[in-house]
Amino acid sequence: MDWDNCHIAAKLSAIAYMDAANGPRAASKLGYKAKLVSKGGAEMLIATGKKDLWIAFRGTEPAVLNDVLADLKVFKNTAAKGGKVHGGFQSEVNDLWLDVVDVLSKNDKLKNPRDVYFTGHSLGAAMATISAHRITPKALFTFGSPRVGGPIFVQSISCPHMRCMNNNDIVCRIPPAWLGFRHHGEMIYFNRDGKLAPGPTWTDAWQGILNSWKRFKFFDGVVDHGMPNYVKAISKQIKK
Repeated sequence: MDWDNCHIAAKLSAIAYMDAANGPRAASKLGYKAKLVSKGGAEMLIATGKKDLWIAFRGTEPAVLNDVLADLKVFKNTAAKGGKVHGGFQSEVNDLWLDVVDVLSKNDKLKNPRDVYFTGHSLGAAMATISAHRITPKALFTFGSPRVGGPIFVQSISCPHMRCMNNNDIVCRIPPAWLGFRHHGEMIYFNRDGKLAPGPTWTDAWQGILNSWKRFKFFDGVVDHGMPNYVKAISKQIKK
């Protein structure tokens, strides 16, 4: 597992939620020159390093109407390379796509092109996955990702994908599989203690809920979805 790049991805996905002044400043502390791009309510952070280029898509902001509408559009559209994909998530990607293509085209023209990575949290994870379906990056890292598309869509994504899930994260369980939606990638599961585990179990799920109640946090699935929880869990893997 590529924990070093996963750690960078987690931090950049968190930075993608910041504003145009603080985001680039935070990315510079990681060694990246960055800028935020916003179109139609959709946003992404473009972070350029010496040998790598990251596009981190911002997750859902409840105060942004475009994000709320995107999450509610559960109908499936045809994806760029075939298969069915969540219409709302695809709409968000479409808003930014010309800018994504422009950035990647400029990178391709360099004498030594940088390695390209896509990442994101929540809605941003879905957007990163759809982008990887259209243009194959070196790797894809997502956090708290919902199911994005149907089986054909999922099978046509060819890059390595570390898909991180934190305990009872409710977003990882929607849209429901019975609607035909599937996950892509290798699931990296963190249990109720933020430790790496083989996968979710009923025991771990209930213990996670009880632990939240003890802290007077009664919506464990929402709490577990927070990006800071992912950064903390992945940081533990780096320190080993």
